[in-house]
Amino acid sequence: MANVRLEHGHVVLNQPLPFDLVDGQGRVWLKYGYFIKSQGQLDRLIEREIFFEEIVDEAQRKQVQARGSVSVFLRVSELADDFGRLFASDVVHYKEALNIAELIQDLCELDGDAALANIQLNKSGRYALRHSFHAAVLTEMLLRSLGHPREVRCHAVAGALTMNIGMLALQDVLYEQNTPLTLDQKRALVTHPLVAVKMLREQGIDHPAWINVVEHHHEMIDGSGYPKRLSKSELSIESQAVSMADRYCAMVSERKYRPGILPDLVAQNMLTRQAATIDPVMASAFHKEVGSYPPGTLVALANGEVGVVVRRLLNLDQPMVRSLRSPRGIRYEALPKRVASGPVFAIKETLAADVIKDFDWAVLWEQAEEQCAAAPNDAVRIAANGINPQ
Repeated sequence: MANVRLEHGHVVLNQPLPFDLVDGQGRVWLKYGYFIKSQGQLDRLIEREIFFEEIVDEAQRKQVQARGSVSVFLRVSELADDFGRLFASDVVHYKEALNIAELIQDLCELDGDAALANIQLNKSGRYALRHSFHAAVLTEMLLRSLGHPREVRCHAVAGALTMNIGMLALQDVLYEQNTPLTLDQKRALVTHPLVAVKMLREQGIDHPAWINVVEHHHEMIDGSGYPKRLSKSELSIESQAVSMADRYCAMVSERKYRPGILPDLVAQNMLTRQAATIDPVMASAFHKEVGSYPPGTLVALANGEVGVVVRRLLNLDQPMVRSLRSPRGIRYEALPKRVASGPVFAIKETLAADVIKDFDWAVLWEQAEEQCAAAPNDAVRIAANGINPQ
């Protein structure tokens, strides 16, 4: 196979890619079978100087077609790594966040549960970038739930990805700092949205939704936010979604000196103690998308099993769980599926993610793409997994 630079004409929109797309270093950017859905995304890939391996005979074509599918959970994890690599060079081109945002949208559409599970279970990479990426995933889920147009969502997700570029170094310091902020740190924290907007505008980024969410992602509808203490009437739904995603992801994330707060407690806190800072419409979308037990939450069941929430179902208090450990503490080889209800499988308590060590979380969602395509709603998903919803 020979490397060929991607150009218009090599790809048909809304048709599966017949090859992997790679960058100049050979890193896979988009996998075989991925659907490029917009001309804008294709234009950005061509501008980035992406390549593919030209298939020169039928044997090679069959070899490519025989590649197994990759779970959405793993693809989201890989995309988080790709996002991190954008910041590895001396000059960061923030416009590339838009391409990452489009890929986040596609993966959330394929399997939102697997995408959300990354927030709880993927702890690799630089915290400051991981946090923004996870907030971007939740932003997409919230705005999609509210029926926002794809293009507007895309720029809001890009905003979530770049909201903290004005304080990345400070975020890394605070990740390890277990003492009160200094006066200089407080100033930097308050002004970082405005610094980020300036950095984006310097690179020609001026889309209203993108700039708006970066500038306003710390504002609150009750006027208690910063840097401008804006009120509800001055805040877009997009900026409110990013604000909520930012707060949630910050609380469930660990720090060097403490574990993350359990996700069900964070969700409860946001919908009760923080209710005055959250629009009821946004709170409803958050409850629907995150649920009582978000995907990726480790739980102890009433029968003593330990498992992971893998699917939100119609009853958000009774999600689907894959059990990892038996009541005797022995790891299962074949991971049984449980609907968390009744006296046997009801959730007894949530657990910290590090209770289970050295586990390949991606296997929990191996067939996620096929199931999602075949099962567009929760009731069908239950039936597809061979579980009686009654």
